[in-house]
Amino acid sequence: MAQRSPFVLEAVEEFLRSKAAREDATQRSYAGILLGSERGTKKALGPPLAIHFHNRKLDSLTHDEVATWFALRVKGGSQALKHRASKGVRHFLDWAFKRGYTKRDLSTAVEVFRPGQPRHDWLSFDEIYRLIEAIPEERYRFAVRWLFWTGARVGEAVAARHRDIRWRDELQTYEWVIPSTKTHVARSVLLPDELATAYRASVKANGSRPDWPVLWDCAGRGFSRVEDPSASITPKTINNALDRATVTAGLTIKVTAHVARHSFCSNWVNDQGRDDYSIERLSRQVGTSPGVLRSTYVHFDLQPQDLAAIKSFGQRSLP
Repeated sequence: MAQRSPFVLEAVEEFLRSKAAREDATQRSYAGILLGSERGTKKALGPPLAIHFHNRKLDSLTHDEVATWFALRVKGGSQALKHRASKGVRHFLDWAFKRGYTKRDLSTAVEVFRPGQPRHDWLSFDEIYRLIEAIPEERYRFAVRWLFWTGARVGEAVAARHRDIRWRDELQTYEWVIPSTKTHVARSVLLPDELATAYRASVKANGSRPDWPVLWDCAGRGFSRVEDPSASITPKTINNALDRATVTAGLTIKVTAHVARHSFCSNWVNDQGRDDYSIERLSRQVGTSPGVLRSTYVHFDLQPQDLAAIKSFGQRSLP
């Protein structure tokens, strides 16, 4: 029989256990909203549900209290964050109401936010070369090349090891096997000649070993930091290098590792076309479904003949 009136923390922990079979990202999202999570150097938003209502029982909460807490929780956050937080909290409160832990449908106290439209900034190849030339460190130049010429997610890139890269003699290029992806399906990425040449040079210069990272950084702390090809790089370090290079290159958009992925997809569509075969090849390269790629990167341009057809649609034909 369901517990009559659990403490908020107890209910949250039970709710999270019920989500244990979901993807890791989904679990982290719910836990971050309800229990809190580390956000690196970013300023923390308002208190999570379990912390704000510490030592309170679910059936003691009111609509006004929940609405006030949620406003504190998302204050200063982006539209996308407000959407995710609102959706997650309402899901939890609806679950608690259906479980009989409270007689009030507290989910109605949380405002519904639209997901909003993500930005899809991208760079042309001329801008990409300008950006790379503005980076003084070879290790960061290579990391940026890797992102812009593979379209990989930054997490996949920093996890790559030399044992994952192999020369395909029949194709005369390198193949990067990504064993762990966001979709949990391994995929293979072929390196363009521009990147294959840079990769071969980095292996020769560093004397790379199979278990070393493809993208490297420094070992040590502070003034004792020394470049070490066996030391992994972090997404934050890559984004910091991009920030500095963006200013030096005089680019007008904020360039991040994710912009590299958008740039790869946009440049692919512009160069290779938007037919089904081209989109399918792009899908296999970046690990995103053709449907999502089409809705994001393929834009329909209305031609004069199309406009004429629309304007004349349904007109009565006169004898």
